[in-house]
Amino acid sequence: MNNLVEEITQLTKEWYKLIGGDHHKDRDCHWYVETKWSYGDSPKYIVQHFGYILDDILIENDTYEQALVCLKNTLKESIELESKRNDSIDFV
Repeated sequence: MNNLVEEITQLTKEWYKLIGGDHHKDRDCHWYVETKWSYGDSPKYIVQHFGYILDDILIENDTYEQALVCLKNTLKESIELESKRNDSIDFV
C-alpha cells in the first residue's frame, strides 16, 4: 500500500505542475479519501475532489485500498484530460 501512496503523491505533484501555471483556486490542488460510517454498515471510502477545473468527484469504494487505486486512476485520467485541454488551447 505504501507504493500506492507514493504513486498518488507523485501524481498530485504532476497535477499541480500541470495546473500551477494557469489560473486555479487552491481547492483545485486537494484530493481526498474520506471514511464514512453509516447505519451500522461497514465503512465506505469515498474519493473526493472539489475543484473548479474539474467537476466535483465523489466515488464510493468498499475498501481503503480500492479507494487508493481509484484515486490513482482518477488522477491519471484527470492529468490526461487537462493535458489534452491545454494542448488544444491556441496561445496567440
